[in-house]
Parts: sequence; C-alpha cells; structure tokens
Amino acid sequence: MTRDLDSSLLRAFVTVAETGAVGVAAARLARTQAAVSMQLRRLEEELGQRLLDRSPRGVQLTEAGHLLLPFAHTILGAGADARRALSAGQVSGTVRLGMLEDIAVGRLPRALRRFSIAYPQVALEIVVDTSSVLSNRLADGGLDVVVGDPALVDSVPLLTWTQPLFWVGARGFSRDNDAALPVVAFGGACLWQQQVLTALRRAGIAWRIVCTSTSLPAVQSAVEAGLGVSVLLDGNIRSESMRVLGQADGLPDAPTADFGLFMRPVSGAQAAAVQTLQTFLCEELHLGLRESEPFVVSAG
Repeated sequence: MTRDLDSSLLRAFVTVAETGAVGVAAARLARTQAAVSMQLRRLEEELGQRLLDRSPRGVQLTEAGHLLLPFAHTILGAGADARRALSAGQVSGTVRLGMLEDIAVGRLPRALRRFSIAYPQVALEIVVDTSSVLSNRLADGGLDVVVGDPALVDSVPLLTWTQPLFWVGARGFSRDNDAALPVVAFGGACLWQQQVLTALRRAGIAWRIVCTSTSLPAVQSAVEAGLGVSVLLDGNIRSESMRVLGQADGLPDAPTADFGLFMRPVSGAQAAAVQTLQTFLCEELHLGLRESEPFVVSAG
C-alpha cells in the first residue's frame, strides 16, 4: 500500500531547500539541526532517492530534489488553503500587489489563485515590474504591497529573506573547458548579474555574453535552446528542459538573491485585506512567521 508523504518531513525538506543550509532551516523551524537532518534522511529513505547534496558549504538539491520541490509546495499549500477557507470570515477589499518578474513567473501566481479562492471577497490587482518602478508606485500610493529587491526599493522592508540561485543549462549542455563559458545574462538593474560575473572571474573562468535580456522567459528560452548558461531561482527552472549545473561542471557556487516584503500604511476596511495578503505571502514565501506571532501592520 502506498503511504502518504509526511507533511512534517516535506516542510523540513522545503525549508532546507530554500535556505540552503540545515542549520538555518532548523532555526526557522524551531528544531535542532540533528532533528532536521533525521527528517531529511527519513524522507529520502521513504522515496528511495537522494534529494540533497551535502557539503561544508551547505546543501543543494539533486535532480530528484528539484522534481520533488513543486509537489511538496502543493501538498503543504493544500493544508494551509483548507485552514484559510474555513477561517476567511468577512475579509473583503481591494489589494494592489507589485512584484518582480522573477517572483511572478514562478509558483507565486498559482498560490495567488489559491488566495483568491480562499478569500473570494478580496480583489487582487497585480503589477509586475522592476523594483525601481515598484518602489515609486509604493511611495505614491499606487501599490499597497510590494515584493522587490531591498537594494532598489526606497522603503523599510517588513521582512527580508535570501533565496539561493542555481546555475542552469539545457538538458544536453556540456561545457567546453577550452572555450569561454557562454552566459545568458539578465540586463537592466539586475544586481545578481554582476555577482555572477564576479564569481566567474574569481574562479578564473573566462566567459562571453551570448544573450542579454530583461525578460525572464527570454532568458529561460535562451538557456533551453542551448545558447549558454544562466542563474535562476529554483521555481524558475524548467526541469523538463534544463539541468542544474555545479562544481562537477567546473562552475563556482552561484550567488544568492535578496528580496523584501514592503507595505504602505493602510487603515479602515482595507487594512484587514492587506493584512490577510501579507500573512499569506509570509507563509507562501516561507519566511518563518509562526501563527502565534502574526505581523501587525501599523496604520500610523
């Protein structure tokens, strides 16, 4: 008989995958490092697959781990959705949400669809743009909530977090060590792009830019076509057409990406809707808020 996957094991796996370190994940889960490591071993034993590569520098997902991650998000999200639907009450209003394309193209849109189902009286108006544009719209009152780059949003974030980036290439990509590494680069105000080139320079790896775009789908398509390698967030890796690269391919550690959650002060009936979305985003983005410690948004 097929056994259901234990949600506590999946939560440990997801948290480790998104923090890149067992110790950090253990602190977020309020457990010991040994307890989290044991949960990971149990999950790997149940599935008969190695999900994480461990090294002194941290942990990275294996190919099986990348395949499991979206299913783990779905399973954990279903339980949270049930609680939300049962406790939705009379929350209503319009919330204007701004976010980066890197977040908007991943799993968050599907999560926001679930938010709309759980809270049918809350109308979401979503804007996808650069952090600088989102910052201006937050300042002039055009947006209520923003997920953006803390270095480019002119406001104090309620929360900040870091997500690992991964080197990716097409399924059939094989690096030619005698040639410069072909790189598909993000254009515009992408702060981590310079970190990528700095990492290559420090590793003594010659590179050449073969494609530059400010569009995430364009970067993904260029990687899929085999034009070169790039760095992506886990949620933006198309596992059916891409593979994660790493030290075995002669590449250095990929940089990390910083994000922040920003809100403008709101009051009245809209405050409850904004607070509800903020709590939802904290849960979906796995920022470690516990139900006993809700964030209070000041209207002053």
